[in-house]
Amino acid sequence: MSRYKDLLEAVEFERKNEEFFFRETLNRRTIKERIEGGLTWYPIDIVKMAYTVGDYIELIVERTTGLNKAHKIRSGSGVRVFKEGQDNEYHGTVAYVRRNKAKILIKNDGILHDNDFSYGLRGVELMYDERPYKVMKAALESVLTVKDPHLQSIVKEVEKSSKLSGKIDFTVSSFFNKKLNEAQKKAVRGSLQAEKLGIVHGPPGTGKTTTIIELVQQLLAKEKKVLVCAPSNNAVDLLALLLDRVGVPVLRIGNLSRIDEDLLHLSLEERMRSHTDYKFIKKTRIEAEEALKMAKKFKRSFGEKERQERSMMYKEAKELRKWAKELELRLKNLILDEVKVICTTLIGAAHPYVDDIEFSSCIIDEASQAMEPSCWNVILRAKRSFLIGDHKQLPPVVKSKEAENKGLSITLLDRLSGVIEHDYLLNIQYRMHPNILQFPNESFYESKLKSADQVLNNQLPDDKKVFQFIDTSGCGFYEEMDEKRKSYKNSQEYYLLREYILTQKEKQLPYSIGLISPYAGQVNFIESEIEQDKELDGLQIEVNTIDGFQGQEKDIIYISLVRSNDHGNVGFLADERRLNVAMTRAKRKLVMIGDLATLSQHPLYRKLSELVNADNIYTSAWEYMAY
Repeated sequence: MSRYKDLLEAVEFERKNEEFFFRETLNRRTIKERIEGGLTWYPIDIVKMAYTVGDYIELIVERTTGLNKAHKIRSGSGVRVFKEGQDNEYHGTVAYVRRNKAKILIKNDGILHDNDFSYGLRGVELMYDERPYKVMKAALESVLTVKDPHLQSIVKEVEKSSKLSGKIDFTVSSFFNKKLNEAQKKAVRGSLQAEKLGIVHGPPGTGKTTTIIELVQQLLAKEKKVLVCAPSNNAVDLLALLLDRVGVPVLRIGNLSRIDEDLLHLSLEERMRSHTDYKFIKKTRIEAEEALKMAKKFKRSFGEKERQERSMMYKEAKELRKWAKELELRLKNLILDEVKVICTTLIGAAHPYVDDIEFSSCIIDEASQAMEPSCWNVILRAKRSFLIGDHKQLPPVVKSKEAENKGLSITLLDRLSGVIEHDYLLNIQYRMHPNILQFPNESFYESKLKSADQVLNNQLPDDKKVFQFIDTSGCGFYEEMDEKRKSYKNSQEYYLLREYILTQKEKQLPYSIGLISPYAGQVNFIESEIEQDKELDGLQIEVNTIDGFQGQEKDIIYISLVRSNDHGNVGFLADERRLNVAMTRAKRKLVMIGDLATLSQHPLYRKLSELVNADNIYTSAWEYMAY
C-alpha cells in the first residue's frame, strides 16, 4: 500500500501549498497588489440581485476598473463578497464569468438582506477551498482500510499496475446509436465484459462522448443505476445534457452554483420544486413559520394561560418543521429511486445523496485530467469502473513539487494504459483535416488514427495550406518576461499574426477562431491588444492558454509558441503533450508561429521542423514583414 500512503502525503503537500499561497497572498498583499495579481475585483458594481432556486441568492457583479487586466476568477471558483471597512462578508461560488461580469451564487441562510450591498465600495476575492483535499484524503483512507474482497483485489492490482483481467457475461445484442463506427462498437462490447476495470482511449475528435452515452445505455439494460463522473463541471454538464436528450432518467448532483443554468431542471432541488408533492412541503413550512410567529408575538399581560398557549405554538411549530423535513426526505428518496443515472464531479460524488446508493458500474470521463485520489472517491462506490480519456493530453495541474515527486501528477490512465486486459482505442477522428492530424498522429498515436470521410475536405474555401508554420528564426522576435505575472510573452509574434489574420479576414469571418499560447503572459498581452483593436471587429476570436483550451475545438487555430532565445530553452513546452493538445484543437486551418532555431533544440520540435520543411508547410516570417 506504499503508493496510496505516498498519495496521502502528496495530497497534504498540495493542500498546504495552496493554503500557503492564499494566506500569504491575501494577508500580506495590499488590496492594490491583490487586484494586480488577478485575485480580486475591486471596486465592483452589483448589477443585479435576485433569489433563485435552492434558496440561493444570485449576484451579477461587474468590475469598474482594470477592465483589460487578466484575473484568476473562474467559473466554479469559491469567492468572498466583501464591503470596504466592514467585517461581514458573504461566501459564494462563481457560476460564470463573461469578460468583466460574473454571476455569483450565495446560499441564503437568512443572513443576507437586499440592502446589504446598497451602498459602499464592494469587492469580490478568491478564497481557499479545502473540501477537494478532504474528499481525496478520505478516499485514500478508505482505500487503505477497504474490507470488501472484490474492491480489495482492485486496490491491490491497481497499485501494482497489473492486468486487472477477468470477464463477465455481458452480451450486446444491438446498439442504441446506429451510427457508431467499428472501433466504438468494439470498445463498448469489450468494456462491458470487464469484471473490474476497463479503459477507452479517446484521442481528439474520435467520438469519446458518443461512446460514453452508448456505454451508459447498454449498462442500464442490465443494471439499476450507473454513476457517471468527470473532474470538471463542464464535462459532467455535457454528459448529463446528452443523456437527458436520449431519454435516460438522469440526475445532476452538485452545488447549484456549479451547474449550468440549462441543466438546473436535472438537479435534485429543481426536481423537488417541480414535483406535485412539493406544494404540501411548502405549505407545511409556511404553517410552521406562522406558528413560530404567533409564539413569539408580544403580549402585554402574560399569565399561565398565555404561557401554555405559547408552549403549544412552539410545540406545533417544531412538529410542523419535523413533518416538513420528513416529507422532503420522502420526496428526495422517491426522486433518487426513479433516476437511472447520477451525474456528478469526482469530488461531488462524496455528496450525502450518493452515499447510500449501490452502483454496479461507474464511468470516469476525462480520466487523463483526474488526480488518482479523486478517482478512488468514485471507484470504491461501484463493483467495476471504466476510465475514458486520452493520456497523451495534458494531466491535472499539480503545483507542489513535493506532491509531484510523490506521484500526484501521474494519473490512473497513465499507469494502466497498455497494461490491463480491457483496453480499447477509438481510432476514427471526425474533427480535423488529415493534414492537421498528420504530425500528432505520427508523434503521439503511432499513426493508428484514421480520418473519417467527412473531414477529408474540412478546409477553408480556396485554401491550399491547411497547416502552416511561420518561422521567426533570425527576425529578432525575442521572448520577453512579464515580471508582474512571471510569465513569458512575445509581442512581435502577435503583431505578425495579427497582420496575417487581417489579410485573411474576409475569408475567416464566418468561422470560429482560437488564438492560443502556452504562456499566460502572451494570452494576457493578446487579450489587451484585441480589446482595443477595431480592425479585428467581426471575427469570432477566443484567446486562451493551451491548457485552458483543452477539450475545445475551433475551425481555425493560431498558436503563438513564444519562446525565442539564444540558449535553446523551451521551458514547459518540453511537456510534449502540450503540443499535442494545441495542434488538435483545429478543424479547418492551423497556423503556428515560433522560432524554430530555438524550438528545434528539443527532439519533438526538431521532428516538427523536419515535417514542415518536407511538406511545404514552412514559411519564413520575413515574407510577412514590411520594409
